Amino acid sequence: MKSLADAVYLRNQLIEHLEEADFECSTIPPEQLLTFVVAGGGFAGVETIAAINDFLRDALKFYPNLNESMLRIVLVEHGSMILPELGPELGHYAQEKLAERKIEFRLGVKVTGVAESGVQLSDGTVLPARTLIWTAGTAPCPMLKPLACKKERGRIEVNEFLEVSGYPGVWALGDCASVPDKKTGRPYPPTAQHALRQGKILGRNIAAAIKGEAKTPFVFKTIGQLAAIGRRTGVAKIVGFKFSGFIAWWLWRTIYLSKLPRLEKKLRVTLDWTLDLVFSKDLVQFTPLRSPNVRAAERNFQPRDLPTARPPTVELPAH
Repeated sequence: MKSLADAVYLRNQLIEHLEEADFECSTIPPEQLLTFVVAGGGFAGVETIAAINDFLRDALKFYPNLNESMLRIVLVEHGSMILPELGPELGHYAQEKLAERKIEFRLGVKVTGVAESGVQLSDGTVLPARTLIWTAGTAPCPMLKPLACKKERGRIEVNEFLEVSGYPGVWALGDCASVPDKKTGRPYPPTAQHALRQGKILGRNIAAAIKGEAKTPFVFKTIGQLAAIGRRTGVAKIVGFKFSGFIAWWLWRTIYLSKLPRLEKKLRVTLDWTLDLVFSKDLVQFTPLRSPNVRAAERNFQPRDLPTARPPTVELPAH
């Protein structure tokens, strides 16, 4: 789960599995089709499993041959708790709320493999699932690998001024950079709130380097972290204060709404969220595919065989 396309693909697969499990002549056992595993108990994993749990349970009313007892939704986390960034109090609160909604937790184990029989765990358990959603961390951009500069866990090592060590005039920031935090002795987390502020510091430091002035070190303390756990509940830790339940969910939506660009976009999202409180979600698949005839014509089209003086023409079969 990293992009909008991943979310659309997952939504389509959830509906596809519901459709097939509801079909009496399905060749795949329903327990495999209706078991969904999320690997990773961080923010992405918890928000993902909460969303798919709400989506699936709300959708069951449209499938007469299915019931809630057939659904199995499992979160696998190698640590001893979920949402460790928010501390044990909020982590346990989130786990209790999700457990009340019939989500299973497998803590202290890892996903070691995936086979046709299901998802394999480090304790020898095999979960009979046809869907595994991976949220257990991300890898640095592969474009960084061939670079000769020094790296830390795949990210470019920089100093407190965001300068790449050993390469004067070269800078790095954001997900691709390992920026040292002198207070903790560890790199800053690669989150948006850090990257945005690194961009401002980097702009000032480049200007300072050109003018021969003193550069500014990057120093920042995380303002807050929030997670929505479904059913209009959430957990949040903002400037040291902890929130849970509806108020945390409201803060989560309010803060993210404030980050959207342009007033028009804010109003559109606000209206959509308001309607979402009244109406149920549309149970439809989004298939971003073009018609087969157009795609076939594109595959057969060879631009190098046409003169460059005029735009190419693609002939489509007559209907």
